Amino acid sequence: NRTVRDAITWSVNGCAVKLSDQIGQQLGYDYCENFGISTLVDREERNGAVFTDLTQTLALGGLTDGVYNYELCAAYATIANGGVYNEPMLYSKVLDHDGNVLLDNTTPDTRQVLKDSTAYLLTSAMEDVVRKGTGTPARLSNMTVAGKTGTTSDYRDGWFCGYTPYYTTAVWVGRD
Repeated sequence: NRTVRDAITWSVNGCAVKLSDQIGQQLGYDYCENFGISTLVDREERNGAVFTDLTQTLALGGLTDGVYNYELCAAYATIANGGVYNEPMLYSKVLDHDGNVLLDNTTPDTRQVLKDSTAYLLTSAMEDVVRKGTGTPARLSNMTVAGKTGTTSDYRDGWFCGYTPYYTTAVWVGRD
């Protein structure tokens, strides 16, 4: 018997799937939406086949259309930020040659996604991932790092998403 903390530390996927089954696929899907993941597929027919992300593979990151790196980074930043989601800003303001504002993006969407106590517990568990689990290559000698690793079964994709007290990152390596 493993704890959820051990499962996070050592990437025990079966535990993630079991937990997903216990809370229900819809709740997991809803959390992904609240964390800002825009690529989710509720139900869609493509060339006669039906696709949906309301499945167990959602718990493992197996999305029909994948995920945008910047959205995944924002999701992890939400955990680092005590459960408060801040919409990623790719620009703040665009001015024309006379200094007139053409686009203004200085008021991003912000919302509470997780209780701060939940964000704290997730951070603590993901610190173990980097301290002694699958994410040890991401350790830093001068500060704490929290993060999570992920790979596909054929190692086509590899991820590390994590944060320090100063920065959040989501790194993907693989073959398109």
